Amino acid sequence: MAGRGPREAQIEDERERGRSGAPRFSGYAALLTRRQPLLYVTAALAAGILLDIFLNTFQSEPSNVAPFSHRLASLAWITCIALSGFFILGGKKAPATASLLIGFVAAGCVLSHLERSRPAESRLKRLFDAGLITPGDPVALTGTLVLPPEPAPGAYYLYVEAETIQTRGASCAATGRARLLVSLGDDESIANFDALALDYGSSIRAMVRLERGRHYGNPGAVDFNDFLERDGFDLKGAIKSPLLISRIESRKSDAPSNVALGWIYQARRGLVKAIDARFNAFTGGTLKAMLVDNRFFIDEDASRRLREGGTFHIISISGMHVGILAWVLLGGFFSPGRKRAKRGRAWKVGLVLLGLWSYAAMAGLAAPVTRAATMLTIALIAPLFFRRAPSINTMALAAFLMLAHTPSLIADPGFQLSFVAVAAIVTIAIPVAARLQEIGEWRPSARTPHPPRCSRPVRAVAEALFWNERRFRRGLKGSSVRYRMDKAGAALLLGRLRLQPLARGALLSLITSSAIQALTLPLTALYFNRVTPVGVLLNVATGLLTVVLMLASTCAMIVGSASESLAAPLVSLVDLSHHLLVYSVEPFRELSLSTFRVAHYEGWRQGIYGLYFLPLCLLAVSIDRWRPVERARFILEARGLSSRKDPLPLTGRATRRARRPLYMAFARAVLSPYTLLPAVLICSIVVARPAPASPDGRLRIHFLDVGQGDSALVIFPRGSTMLIDGGGEMSFGARGETPMKGSTEGSEEDGSEDLGATGPRGARGLKSREGFSIGEMVVSRFLWSLGYTRVDYLVATHGDADHIGGLSDVARNFDVGESIIGRFAIGEPGKDQEFQRFRETIAARSIPLGQVSAGQRFEIEGVQVEVLWPPARATGSSSNNDSLVIRFVYGPLAVLMTGDIERDTEKALARSRVNLRADILKAPHHGSKTSSSEDLLTEVEPECVVISVGERSRFGHPHEVVLDRYRQRSTRVFQTGRDGMVTVSADEGGYDVTAYRYLRH
Repeated sequence: MAGRGPREAQIEDERERGRSGAPRFSGYAALLTRRQPLLYVTAALAAGILLDIFLNTFQSEPSNVAPFSHRLASLAWITCIALSGFFILGGKKAPATASLLIGFVAAGCVLSHLERSRPAESRLKRLFDAGLITPGDPVALTGTLVLPPEPAPGAYYLYVEAETIQTRGASCAATGRARLLVSLGDDESIANFDALALDYGSSIRAMVRLERGRHYGNPGAVDFNDFLERDGFDLKGAIKSPLLISRIESRKSDAPSNVALGWIYQARRGLVKAIDARFNAFTGGTLKAMLVDNRFFIDEDASRRLREGGTFHIISISGMHVGILAWVLLGGFFSPGRKRAKRGRAWKVGLVLLGLWSYAAMAGLAAPVTRAATMLTIALIAPLFFRRAPSINTMALAAFLMLAHTPSLIADPGFQLSFVAVAAIVTIAIPVAARLQEIGEWRPSARTPHPPRCSRPVRAVAEALFWNERRFRRGLKGSSVRYRMDKAGAALLLGRLRLQPLARGALLSLITSSAIQALTLPLTALYFNRVTPVGVLLNVATGLLTVVLMLASTCAMIVGSASESLAAPLVSLVDLSHHLLVYSVEPFRELSLSTFRVAHYEGWRQGIYGLYFLPLCLLAVSIDRWRPVERARFILEARGLSSRKDPLPLTGRATRRARRPLYMAFARAVLSPYTLLPAVLICSIVVARPAPASPDGRLRIHFLDVGQGDSALVIFPRGSTMLIDGGGEMSFGARGETPMKGSTEGSEEDGSEDLGATGPRGARGLKSREGFSIGEMVVSRFLWSLGYTRVDYLVATHGDADHIGGLSDVARNFDVGESIIGRFAIGEPGKDQEFQRFRETIAARSIPLGQVSAGQRFEIEGVQVEVLWPPARATGSSSNNDSLVIRFVYGPLAVLMTGDIERDTEKALARSRVNLRADILKAPHHGSKTSSSEDLLTEVEPECVVISVGERSRFGHPHEVVLDRYRQRSTRVFQTGRDGMVTVSADEGGYDVTAYRYLRH
C-alpha cells in the first residue's frame, strides 16, 4: 500500500472509476444553504404562494387588494432584497440569507396575487361571469386554433384562441382560450369535418354553447374548473355538428404563427396515424398516451388494472419518458470517463435540448413533462459552465421557474406528484445508492485510509453490488505493493458470473421505487384514495416494460414503413410487453393488502398529510449526514479546509460523529422514542382512514349532486349506511329519450379536466382526457370524505345507466354488505348492459344479491323501510316504470324514494291504497313532464321535493309544467344541480333540510 503516493493514488482511483462499469452517482453535498441554495429559495417562494392562497380563503369578496395587501408584500420584498445586499457587503452571511429567504416569501405572495388578479374585461371568463355569455345560449365564436384538432372516440377537440364573440345580436372583442368538443356521430358528420381541413393556425367561426368546468356540489368533490384553467382554458363548449363550423380562409392569420410548432404538430399527427396503422386498438390506445399524451383511447379495463397496481403513471408522459428520450438522443455524446472540450460538446447539448423541447411541445408541455425537460436542460447546460449540477439544486431550479411563471401550479396534483417523486429520488434513493457505492468500492488510499463504518449486512450488500475484483487486480499490476481485499463472497461470485449489473439494477430500482412510494403515499391517498404496496415491486418491472414499449414501438413504426415482415416481430414484442404491463397486477389482486382504497381527510384535517413528511425529512437529513467513507475529507470540507492536498484523518468527537453509520444516525434522528411513535402513528392514520362521524341517533339522507342521474346516501341512526343508486352517464338517445333543444349538459364529459380517475364512457362512448366516472370521482369521493370504507347496503332502483352505472365503481371501491334490487332485469341477455356489468362486479366481489318487491317491510335501527313497488313479478326488463319505490319512516318524518317511475306507475300506486304520504319526496324521473302527476302529488302531499337533475339537463329536466305543480302546492323545491347536495336530517322530534351550496356561502 505504501508503493503509491497520495496524489498518485487519487489519480489512479479516478482513472479506474472512469473505466468501471458501475453507475456513477454524483457526490452528495450536505443539505446546507450554501450547498443547496436553490432548495431553500424555492421553498421560500412556495411558502409565499401558499401564504397568499391561505389568506385569500378568508376574503369573502374579490378585490384588487389582497387580504394581507400585496402592496405590503411588494414593499417587504424590496426591503428584504436591499437588506440582503447590505448584509452581504458587511460580511454577515446568516442575516443576508435570512433576509433573502424572507424576500422570496414576499415575492411568492406578490406573484400569486398577480396571477389571481382580475383578468382583462375581454377575457372569456369575465364575459361569462358578467352574463354576456350564458350556458344555454349559443354564441358565434371567432378565433384561431392554437393546436391541431385532437382526436377522441367519435369526436374531436378544438383548442381556440378567441378573437371575437357574437351573442344576442351584439359583437365584441374577446381574449382567452376555449376548448370545444365536436361530436361526430355518423359518416356524414365525419366527412363534413374532414372537409374543413382544420389545422394549427386555422381561423374558424363556430356556433357553440360555452360554460365553465363542472363542479359537483358535494363534500369531497373535485372542482374541474380548476383543472380547465390550469390547462390554460377559460371556458369549454360543445358543437353539435361540424356544419356549425366555418373556416375563414381569407384572413392573414389563417397560417401557423410558429412554423417550428407547425412541423412538430405535423410530426405528432403522423405518429398518431402510424400507431393506428401498426397496432391494435388495445395496444394503440396505451401507446398514444405514452408517446403523444392522448389519453382518450386508453382501454377502460387497462386503465383500471394499471391504477390498481399503482402503475398508471407510466402511461402519462413524465420524467421517465423524457429521460428515455434523452438517453437515446445522447447516444454516446457524453461519457463519464471522457474529457471533452466545452466548445466541442456545446453544439451537441443544443441538439439534444432541441429534441427534448420539441418532444415536450408535442406532448402539450404538461407539468411532469416540463419539469423533466427543465431539469435535463439544467443538468446538460450546467457542466458547460460549472463542474456539475447537483440534483437537488436542479430539481429546485425547475420548480422555481415553473412556480414563478404559474404560481397556481402548486395546487396541481400532477405538479405535486411529479416533484415529490423526484424529491424521493434525489434526497433518498440517490444518496443511499451513493453511500452503498462508496462502501462497496472502498479500498485503502490516502483519501480513504480507514474501512467503511457500517454494519456487516450493509457492507456485504454494497460489496456484492459494487466491488469489481477484476478492476482491483488490474490496478495492482502497476503497483509495487501486493495485497488482497477481504470482500464478501457474493461479490466475488457475482463478479465471476457477471451478474453484478443485473443485481445492482434490481436492488437500486427497488430502493428508488420504495422511496417514491413512501413519499407519494399521502398524495395518492388524498387525490386517488388508493394505497398500493404492491407498486413497489410492480414499478420496477413496469419501468423496464415501458422502455421496451417505447423503443420497440418506435422501431416497429420506422421499420414498418419499409418492410411489414421485418416489423412484425417488433409489433409482437410490443403487444407482449403491453399485455405484461397491463396484467402485471393480476397475480396480486387476491392479496388483500396488495392494493386497497382509503378514505381521505377534508378541511383542516388534511394537515395530517403535511405532518407525514416530517419523519421522511428527518430520514433524508440523516442519510445526508451519514459519511461511512472519506470521513477526513468530509470533516475538513465542513471546516473550510478542503484546500489541503493530503488531508489526514481527524480524531475526537467530530470524527466519531462522521463515522456514525446510517442505522445509528437514523435511530438518533428518526427512530428515537420522541419521533418513532409519532411517525408510526401518522403513517397508520394516513393509510388507515379518517373515522366517520359517530352515530348521534339521527336519520340522515344525502341526495347527491351527480349531474343527470340519481344517488342518495342513507345513514341510519346507529351508523349503518345504504346507498340508493350511484349516478352514471347516459348516451344520447338512450331508451328512446332525446336531448332537448338548448341543452348542453352531457354533450361533453363533465370530468374532462379530471386528475386521473377511471370510469365509463359518456356520450357516444366519449371518454375524457384521463377517463371519468361519476361512481368513482363523485359518489365514491363523497363517501371517502365522510370517512367511509364500507357500505352496508347497495340499492339499485332500476337498470338505467344514470342510476346504476356508478354502483359498479362503488362495489369495487368499498366493502359492501349486501346489494338489493327490485324484480327486474333477470332475463333477456344483451339488455340492460349496465345492470349486467353491476351483477358481474358484485359476483366477482362475492357480494350477496337480494331482490325485493312490493309489500315487504324491514326495520333498520328504528327506521321503517317499506317497499311499495314493483309488484312481485319479473318483467324481463328494467324500464322506468319498474323502478324500486321505497318509503322510509322515522318518527314523524316520512321520505318517499321514487326512482324513475312515470305516470302509469304513479296512477297504479295511487290506486293501490298504500300509504304514500311523505314529508320529503324524491321527484320521480328527474322532474320530467311524464311524471309527478296530480294523482301522485295528491296522495303524497310533500312539504319538500328534491329533484335529482343536472344544472343544465340535456333532456330538459325538470319540466316547467312539473315545477308549476309543486309551486301550486307551496312545496319547497330543491334541485341538486343548482343547490348542490340536499341533506335531510331527522330525529324523533322533527327534521330539517339543508343545501350544500347554501351552507358553503
